[in-house]
Amino acid sequence: MAEAAAAPPLPHRRRHRRPRGSPNPLFTRWLREWRDEATGTRAKGVYVRALRSLARYPLRLRSGKAAAILKNFGPALCRRLDLRLRQHRAEQGHAPSAAVQRRSPESPLAPPTRSPPRGYRHLPRSGARALLLTLHKSSEPLPEAELLRQAQPLCDPPLTLAAPKGALSALLRRNLLQRSGRPPRYSLTPRGHILAQRLAAAASEAPPPAEEHLSPPSPTPDPDAEFELRPGDFDIILCADITEANGPVPSLLRGRVPLSLRRLHVGDFLWVARERAPPAGRPPRELALDVVVERKSASDLGGSVSDGRYREQKFRLSRCGLRHPIYLLEEPEKGEPLSLPLATLRQAAVSTQVVDGFFVKRTGGPQDSAAYLRVLGEQLQQRYGPQTVGDVFARQLLQLGGVSGGRAGAILRRFPTPASLMAAYSACPEPRQREALLSTVPCGALQRNLGPALSRSLAQLYSTPGPLP
Repeated sequence: MAEAAAAPPLPHRRRHRRPRGSPNPLFTRWLREWRDEATGTRAKGVYVRALRSLARYPLRLRSGKAAAILKNFGPALCRRLDLRLRQHRAEQGHAPSAAVQRRSPESPLAPPTRSPPRGYRHLPRSGARALLLTLHKSSEPLPEAELLRQAQPLCDPPLTLAAPKGALSALLRRNLLQRSGRPPRYSLTPRGHILAQRLAAAASEAPPPAEEHLSPPSPTPDPDAEFELRPGDFDIILCADITEANGPVPSLLRGRVPLSLRRLHVGDFLWVARERAPPAGRPPRELALDVVVERKSASDLGGSVSDGRYREQKFRLSRCGLRHPIYLLEEPEKGEPLSLPLATLRQAAVSTQVVDGFFVKRTGGPQDSAAYLRVLGEQLQQRYGPQTVGDVFARQLLQLGGVSGGRAGAILRRFPTPASLMAAYSACPEPRQREALLSTVPCGALQRNLGPALSRSLAQLYSTPGPLP
């Protein structure tokens, strides 16, 4: 019996990976056109280097101005890109931005923009009306806690994390709000946007009260107007970015420090001074303090260095206007997988501190990071909180050479204010007595005398009328 012929082997098929498209195809095409036009000139190198930087950037750029964060993109090139982008939109016959085009009703995926049902009626100063007006004023989706905080002045019933479930559920059920992300953020649907516009127009066209004894409504404060908050009139609140909501650090801080989750345009943590007792009908005003913290775990640091986000974040931190940006870098846990070698991560940290000039704080993990943020918040409370004359006097003494904390405390125990010290100097008739007044003040654990040299310097400072010789 003849053996069956062996089946021919199947041809080996190679899988070809589909090339990933550029996130900025228009900018890439225009830069290539300008590069070809500049052939034979020095300007060609500018476009070549710009194309190389753009090819390494993984995110979409909304405008030419946004490309300034990239290397080799100067102001002139960014302005030229913006001008070409405006021309392109005019040629296409639409001027709105890409975000508006995605929500355009011509798209088959966009939800229908029908008017809200006629049967829906809102009560004045109700929770649902306040939520709609708050989201209408906001330019971006809001997390639940921030949405309730901003909507509270617009309604009479108290809004808490447990109370507004009925209003939120009703608006979601009627397709007036939509929820997305984790933690959830709320925004208006096209139907909700139409209804919110009607509510805002009705609120602006409402007639004034007919009673003469009622005072006119207070004007809405200008958000750009300058104002000041004095010590004792505000509370210092730690604000965490919503991307840190499910992280370990906010959970360790919750209940120990005042914490607010919101979308931060720069950094992961910063502190604000919130007005303690605002007038009725106006939300509390806030001022950002000069400290912003960017937290990086070891895995996050390796990923941001690999995809280029690390350079972008350093650029935004340096341009944010806050004077004390801090990088909070956590050491990797034992056995934690890293996308880059540990030596590379430590080199990036050293470069951030030495070359870029940022203050870098290294911690052992999330618990140490939470403890550092808590101590930093306490220092800000002491710095910006109410201060006595003795506190200011102690800081003044510490600025003098040779005066340590123990010596300043010994002087304050005998003379708690500058006025008491100057009165004691005035009671001394001879200059030698004034110079020796503080020489025998015991200081430190060993109770040693302050000494004649430092006593003479203090007497010259606080007993000489007019400028020092």
